[in-house]
Amino acid sequence: RFDIAYPFMNEKQLGIGETTFGGRRELYNPEGKLDIMALQRIVLERTSTAREAIKMIGELVKKYGYADSGECLTFIDTKEAWLFEIMGAGPLEIGAVWAARRIPEGEVSVSANRSRIGEINIKDTDNFMASENIFTLGEEMGWYDPKSSKPFKFYEVYAPSNSIGCRRREWRVFSTLAPGLKLDPWAVRYPFSVKPEKKVTVQTLMSLHRDFYQGTEHDLSKGQAAGPFNNPNRFSTRTRPPKGYIGWERPISIFRCSYCIVLQVR
Repeated sequence: RFDIAYPFMNEKQLGIGETTFGGRRELYNPEGKLDIMALQRIVLERTSTAREAIKMIGELVKKYGYADSGECLTFIDTKEAWLFEIMGAGPLEIGAVWAARRIPEGEVSVSANRSRIGEINIKDTDNFMASENIFTLGEEMGWYDPKSSKPFKFYEVYAPSNSIGCRRREWRVFSTLAPGLKLDPWAVRYPFSVKPEKKVTVQTLMSLHRDFYQGTEHDLSKGQAAGPFNNPNRFSTRTRPPKGYIGWERPISIFRCSYCIVLQVR
């Protein structure tokens, strides 16, 4: 396997991507034994498929506890792709709350530091997996009322964040791959997955990772802040911003990214 900070592939062509989404702080458990990097390492050593990896993570955190913030892992093998999200079960609870959804054949999904799994049909085992406490934990914490008319949505119950810096990147991926949908760049939520209008290649994904909203109204290479050389990078400072400060767009190609990976399985 490739063993880096976030291990990403093994000899069975099981690949993993990672993104942090935070989740509710009330669920963080510092006494858990396994963080997300350890879980990635273990399943790459012991499993061959996305389904096997997700099930093993569920078993491990139930026994040893999960000691990390809300994390998303995107799994791919030679037959399927899954999006998996996990959080702790609380500071006094061994275990975790998690859900996974299969990305439909021929479609693409995206995770950009925000929970993406909404409604869950646990009876549809071909497309969903979840922890045993998926509904009950939300009820116990007062975040979900099964008697209400509102459907249970994982991201609303356990990670209710709608940061523009996250959702804009979701829009950019989908609007690039499926421009015919004419998705609103200011929308709060986007589809879990979309069907791309053209073949998505390794080069397509590399290009997306270099993106700074070029050619759109959010283009970071335009305007006074880009300077005389049309620089799309916006560097952080230690200065506290003034009241009412809005800030810059958060591009996919943010300057502080250490590395990114593109995985291809056959």
